[in-house]
Amino acid sequence: MPELVNKRLLIKQVIGRLLLDTSVSGCPFILEQDGERWVVTVRNVAAHVGAEVKRLESDLNLFYFEEESGSDARKWWLFDRDQPEIEWDEAQHLLKLSLDSRVSYTNEKV
Repeated sequence: MPELVNKRLLIKQVIGRLLLDTSVSGCPFILEQDGERWVVTVRNVAAHVGAEVKRLESDLNLFYFEEESGSDARKWWLFDRDQPEIEWDEAQHLLKLSLDSRVSYTNEKV
């Protein structure tokens, strides 16, 4: 039987302020590659969180983690070299971010 992969997304303001942690909020999300861009779609986002992410659109970093039991987490930093494209649908509680960069990283040399 295949191992379950635990996936987690953090959306932070570049100064380190946490705006959304899907492991705490329980918001389901999907990360997909669309051509040269990375698209993150997050559902069930609280209205105040979606509005704050949209307000800070030029000041965001995203961190994506995949972890299987018994192994180290794989980590990626997602960002946009200019400004992410953000769609916030308050009525649907749907947040969609499109970014142009994804970099794998570890904390081994921190």
